[in-house]
Amino acid sequence: MSKDIDDILSVIDKKNPYASFLNESALSNVDGYIDTGSMVLNGIISGSLFGGVPKSRMTMFAGPSMTGKSFIIQKILANAQKEGLIPVIFDSENAIDSDGAENLGLDTSKVKYVPTFSIEECRNTIYDFLTKVKEKGQEGKFIIAIDSLGNMESQLQIGRMEKHNVSADMGSRAKAMKSLLRTCTQLAGLTKTTILATNHIFEDPAAMFPSLVKDMPGGKAAVYLPSVTVQLARKPVKEDNNTDGKLAVGQKKYSGVILRALTVKNRFVKQYLEGEMYLSFDKGLNKIYGLLDLAVGLGAVNQTGATYQLPDGTKLGYYSKWKDNDDLWDNTIIPVIEEKIKSEWKYGNGSDDEEIPDEVNDLDFDG
Repeated sequence: MSKDIDDILSVIDKKNPYASFLNESALSNVDGYIDTGSMVLNGIISGSLFGGVPKSRMTMFAGPSMTGKSFIIQKILANAQKEGLIPVIFDSENAIDSDGAENLGLDTSKVKYVPTFSIEECRNTIYDFLTKVKEKGQEGKFIIAIDSLGNMESQLQIGRMEKHNVSADMGSRAKAMKSLLRTCTQLAGLTKTTILATNHIFEDPAAMFPSLVKDMPGGKAAVYLPSVTVQLARKPVKEDNNTDGKLAVGQKKYSGVILRALTVKNRFVKQYLEGEMYLSFDKGLNKIYGLLDLAVGLGAVNQTGATYQLPDGTKLGYYSKWKDNDDLWDNTIIPVIEEKIKSEWKYGNGSDDEEIPDEVNDLDFDG
């Protein structure tokens, strides 16, 4: 660039110490990803089975009760802790159990636990904490989890409750929530801090994925301010020996839940990607569950009736015969899935010949 152009651009640098060219900016580039514990969830969030939630960004998991939200973020915290990050948990539900967290791999003696009540209290504490992180030059050392956004009220609501005032809230909660989320998203990048959050969705029996904007505390800001928003739904799985529903003493009717994840917001790969996970009540999140559907959907494995074969024609037979063949998965199927994900799920890799859906063609832009 010419000297005059450099001189003009220097005005921006003087006004903003974080300004830089895009390829040099620490704020515009992800430092890496933290494993979620599920390869399918890793894939739909980051575009890699070996990725996960983005570092230095905010990721939110939203869903009805018992969809594994707290479990998933604690598993992510445990994996982050193994990488040397220090977890800080803001708990508004009094739901974090020390023994349960340790079972998921967390060293609870090195986890900062913060009971929190109001949205403003949470925002102010996070702001002061991350400001101190920046002052001390300790960027990239922490990971924050907020569990959950939906259970926090504004200070105005709490004040009314203390006075036994049951009048309707006129937007104070939504405004406070937007302020909290803005604080998180802005400071996450500046301090290289990964932020996780959960939020509750009011269930709609008629919908697999209810409208987040209508049915989730915080409204539009809670959906669109995080870099990634994952919506979760569930389906209980019965024990094989309890299909009739009759239980002996000590038996469980259900062995776990199948979780279905949908990315309703994603800044890194195409959004509206779906995948399934299995959360066992005994063993936790199954790392490879859902890979078969992914493999078939992406053409890494072909299905004919109840049997399968590789794209080169190699017959695999029934899934039960090869599902535990680690060598086949690790060296043949997973590499193909990974290659197809990276080529097909990234933004902007379409072509001029790509077919445009009818609902797009039918839009009237002149009306």
